[in-house]
Amino acid sequence: MPDATVSKKGTSSLSIFSSKSSLKLPVIEDVIPDGGYGWIVVFATFLIYAIAEGITFAFGLLYIEFLDEFKATKSATSVIGSLFVALPLVGGPICSLLVNAYGCQKMTIVGSAICALGFIGSAYSKSLGVMYLTYGVLGGLSRGLCYITVVVSVAYWFDKRRSLALGISASGTGFGTIIFAPLTNFLLSEYGWRGCLLLLGGCLANMCVCGALMIDPAWVREEEVRKKRKKKLESNDTEINNLLEETTKESVPTKKWYEFIFTALSSFDLFLESHFLLLCLTTLFAGTWFLTPYFYLADHMTQNNYTEDQASMTISIIGFSNTLGMVLLGWLGDKWNVSIIFSVSLTLCGFSVWAIILSTSSLLLLNISSGLFGFFFACCFTLSPSLLAQIVSKEDFTMAYGLILMWEGIGHITGPPLAGYIADISKSWSQSFYQAGFWIVIAGMCLAVIACTKNRRLFGKSKRQQVDTNEP
Repeated sequence: MPDATVSKKGTSSLSIFSSKSSLKLPVIEDVIPDGGYGWIVVFATFLIYAIAEGITFAFGLLYIEFLDEFKATKSATSVIGSLFVALPLVGGPICSLLVNAYGCQKMTIVGSAICALGFIGSAYSKSLGVMYLTYGVLGGLSRGLCYITVVVSVAYWFDKRRSLALGISASGTGFGTIIFAPLTNFLLSEYGWRGCLLLLGGCLANMCVCGALMIDPAWVREEEVRKKRKKKLESNDTEINNLLEETTKESVPTKKWYEFIFTALSSFDLFLESHFLLLCLTTLFAGTWFLTPYFYLADHMTQNNYTEDQASMTISIIGFSNTLGMVLLGWLGDKWNVSIIFSVSLTLCGFSVWAIILSTSSLLLLNISSGLFGFFFACCFTLSPSLLAQIVSKEDFTMAYGLILMWEGIGHITGPPLAGYIADISKSWSQSFYQAGFWIVIAGMCLAVIACTKNRRLFGKSKRQQVDTNEP
């Protein structure tokens, strides 16, 4: 069997021994550039965030048109946006496996192209069910690939300045909301919702160009080469062992078909870590309710005698403050304790949702409250990956992030229809907003527990501890 030895200089070599051969595979120590071409990757992911999230958070304007077109309940109509936002996250673990297998660049291009086709197909939809399939399922699942790649590709390029880089990248969400809220409103007034979806599909197709810029750093490419060489050498070693086994008439056990699935399921072992479990609960609570202002603020304002232009401007204010929050909170996350900054920001985000309802009668106060919501809500994008990177190992990061997105997706797929159902019963959006603020505050409290406690294993031993125990 292969034997790995590590030298004092931090490099290692893999030796493959057979009866007549001895091969060595050099292993180069991982070096994260922390800059360089990484800033081009940050720019590309910024644009992806701007397009994908800008279109997503402008759904509140499309939602009003869908209500009028399909004559369905608020809860049923909201499922369109809920699927589009939730499915990329629920499919996080599967998308993580695809990204691990084929790389960030290829998966971003494929996901962007399919998402664009979903929007184009939605423009010709005649029923709510078809909208679920094209806009929600097809557009949502394909967008999930981009959700993984924009974070993983930046994390590959940065270490010490990771929070700042992720913050700049994710600030594209706010920038996109500033651009796409008034743009969507303009396209709706000029071309109707069908023409609007066609043009938005063209915008999504431009993400393919951004994906082409997302090149992996040298250490990732070297790691891939090393794994391929190692696999080839192990395969050669296995063939020799098979020949020896055949001479002694002993059968060699073959790999099972379900090994790939078992590898993915083994990542659920992370849920037994207290801090990772608390981060998942935080993501679930916040993910269920933070879409309520984005999806329903426009309808809430029109019900209170504001114009659609005023509603569009308020959503743009959320986007502008969100951009500031991405950069500033990302910078603070690099300077101070990430979990504390995250906890305080999320708690204040919950309070700002309450303030939106309480200040509805005044456009100025409503815009201020909405701006505060956008600013503090930015912590979910820019600080969550940084906190996760501190909680799990580098080897587990991609799958762990996929699991976090899965819980956020579960929240997204239940939250908007639930908020719409509450509004259908109460004939007002007020109770939905109050519930949203309450549960976002609870999510902030979960992060406070992470900040005040040490990570503990709930029961059993981790995979790493089992390996250490088995080593002589």
